[in-house]
Amino acid sequence: MKLNSRQISEKQSAILEAAKACFVAKGFHNTTMQDICSQAKMSAGNIYRYFDNKEAIIEAFAKDELQWMTTAIADVTSSPDLLQGIIDTAFWTAATLMQEGRSELMAELYAEAGRNPRINAIYTEFNKQLIDEICRSLNEIGESQALLLLHDSQSIANLIVALVDGIVLNRIINPDFDITAMRSVMETIVGSMFAKP
Repeated sequence: MKLNSRQISEKQSAILEAAKACFVAKGFHNTTMQDICSQAKMSAGNIYRYFDNKEAIIEAFAKDELQWMTTAIADVTSSPDLLQGIIDTAFWTAATLMQEGRSELMAELYAEAGRNPRINAIYTEFNKQLIDEICRSLNEIGESQALLLLHDSQSIANLIVALVDGIVLNRIINPDFDITAMRSVMETIVGSMFAKP
């Protein structure tokens, strides 16, 4: 039976959710495709119809995250208060990435990127595309002179990404970390990189 695109997407999503649970519980390196099969309640043959290997699953994670982050970044330029839009997007991204074991998953994937050249290549490209997208939005804002960039867009983009990543990863060793209490701190840090004309 040939599956339609919606059914294929649902199957892939189920496999990704199963893989995420396995990676959080056992780590990327110790998770086997059989573990993912068991968690997804699917046969190996069925899973291999959608993903060739664990690296392909990680690539799908990266593409999915890049897609929703890019959408969020693009919304900033239509915000009535651009500075607040940038702050809100950074805060929302951090809060979203802290949900449902995603902090642990991010830590695991970053660690694996330090060991596995293929995963490193995936996340290096992911980071490049994310930074490029933030820079594009920042440059658009700067060119409109709706907001003055006090540093070059590349440096600002890198700092925002590092700030969000640091907050998300900190949750692992600080389970009582309250991101809502960090909002005013984020506003101060991010706001210091811009000035209103």
